[in-house]
Amino acid sequence: MSSDWTALRLTYGITPPKLSTPEPRRREIAAAQAARIAKLPIDALVVYDLQDESSRTDAERPFPFLRAIDPLDYAYDYLDSVAQPKIIYRSVSGSGETELVDWLTRLHGLGGAAVLVGAPSRSQAVSLHLGDAYRARSAQVPALALGGVAIAERHEARGAEDERVLGKVDQGCRFFITQAVYSVTASKNLLSDLHYRCAAAGRPVPPLLVTLSPCGSKKTLEFMAWLGVSVPRWLQNELLQAHDILEKSIELCVQTFSELSEFAREKNIRLGCNVESVSLNKAEIEASVELVGRIQAILNAKE
Repeated sequence: MSSDWTALRLTYGITPPKLSTPEPRRREIAAAQAARIAKLPIDALVVYDLQDESSRTDAERPFPFLRAIDPLDYAYDYLDSVAQPKIIYRSVSGSGETELVDWLTRLHGLGGAAVLVGAPSRSQAVSLHLGDAYRARSAQVPALALGGVAIAERHEARGAEDERVLGKVDQGCRFFITQAVYSVTASKNLLSDLHYRCAAAGRPVPPLLVTLSPCGSKKTLEFMAWLGVSVPRWLQNELLQAHDILEKSIELCVQTFSELSEFAREKNIRLGCNVESVSLNKAEIEASVELVGRIQAILNAKE
């Protein structure tokens, strides 16, 4: 299995169980996940760090926020039997620099890669800014593989996401994982601007993984919108009017990646996929597994 973090084609993203989950149940969940992940044709496992994003919007959160197990602990203790390399997210806004460096050092020793995430909004008080976290990693744990987050919706709203991506490359990021994608146009705009900015600067476009997230209910759709995921009106209608919203969302995810993959290929952008499985619902978990297989077929066909 490749440890070249710039060569990732297909990854699988999960969230750890809540801290309130009893230890025996945690182990049951982890055993089921490990068995499922072992069968997936993925290059790496992504484990998210959940943070409260209420400061980003005044809208009521569709689901209550509950703290989860530290993603590094979950990945390397509970999921120690998972053979695939692991990419661990870390929210840095509530960390001190010493605490973060200790965490990064531990992750590097375990052979994983990190994706550092800043505060969800500028209004939130923070202990550590993302730029400071990047500098600490460069100074203290420079050999740790580092990925970054790319958000097409932020590019649509404020512009300059292409510039931010390259700024993160300069701070050590070697690959990027997007927020969940449902808007093809927003993602194409970002890819296009990034491509031409890189061409003008004479530098390569960094590898990107497009995140796809199956949606199995109106509530899940509302939650994605709350998180800032752009879901075009026509696509909302298609999902909400579908006989089977989950099946329809898989079809739309496949169409989205196929279109973005072709667009990226024409521009010689290395584009892979990160399939999310962040629901406890059995049908949505099974849908994520199906989606991995269908995305793999697209990637194999384009080789």
